[in-house]
Amino acid sequence: MKAPLVTSEQLERYKRDGFLVMKGLFNHQAIHEALMALDQLLAARDGDPLGDPATLAVSIHARIARLALRDRRELGTVYDAARKVLPFWRLLGSERMGEVVAQLLETPFVGVAFRGAGVRFDLPQEDRWRSEWHQEYHSQISSPRGLVAWFGLSQVDRSMGPVELSVGSHVEGILPVACLDPLNRNKDYTQTFAIHRVDEIVGRYPVASFETEPGDAVFLDFLLLHRSGFNRSSAGRSRLTCQVRYFDMNEATSIRHGWIGGWQDGGNFATLHPELVQA
Repeated sequence: MKAPLVTSEQLERYKRDGFLVMKGLFNHQAIHEALMALDQLLAARDGDPLGDPATLAVSIHARIARLALRDRRELGTVYDAARKVLPFWRLLGSERMGEVVAQLLETPFVGVAFRGAGVRFDLPQEDRWRSEWHQEYHSQISSPRGLVAWFGLSQVDRSMGPVELSVGSHVEGILPVACLDPLNRNKDYTQTFAIHRVDEIVGRYPVASFETEPGDAVFLDFLLLHRSGFNRSSAGRSRLTCQVRYFDMNEATSIRHGWIGGWQDGGNFATLHPELVQA
């Protein structure tokens, strides 16, 4: 009988801390194929030749910087398209990913909040699109028993601002929020919800972040408070990371809400949870 990818000790740690780091979950070829697909998208918009596959993990950062400098809106077009390439979906639908998620959520019936799956390009010094402290459930809904898989297409070191985690804060449950723009009609996902006195809540818990290599994945409970790091890479490296949301489709709240996702799926937290809405 095959040993589970998640040990009993890791599962207990995930339940206690609200997150788990899995080293080497993906093989390097699968990550490289996703990176090459991203390079193809960039080539289609900037008109330059494809990068050398052997050095792509390094050279793609300069390519992203050039397109951002030439036309920032064009880079946004690539950002939107990156979630549609097949190599990305091979990663999030891989057997190993599915096994880890099912074990962490303790369910045989895993769903994907597919409109909440994507690839981020966080450029050095560009803080405009950072997410401040938040819980994933408010914007993704789907189920309180859900998690985010966060993994990089290239190395993420300290200078690039790995995701920051408020260790153990998921025990607070679903926090009440002011619904500033729950359906994101203003097209600014950083300004959809606000948690009252969130810094005070975060202050009760230690904060952690982790450097990751391509193939590593960090799994975060939907109720864990977390935020984007600050990319201060002096080498001009963008933080190229994937975020995929999974949830337990057998969970009672998920069934009651008809498995609806967050604002990307037309789900309105203010309507579904009026008891948790603050003025």
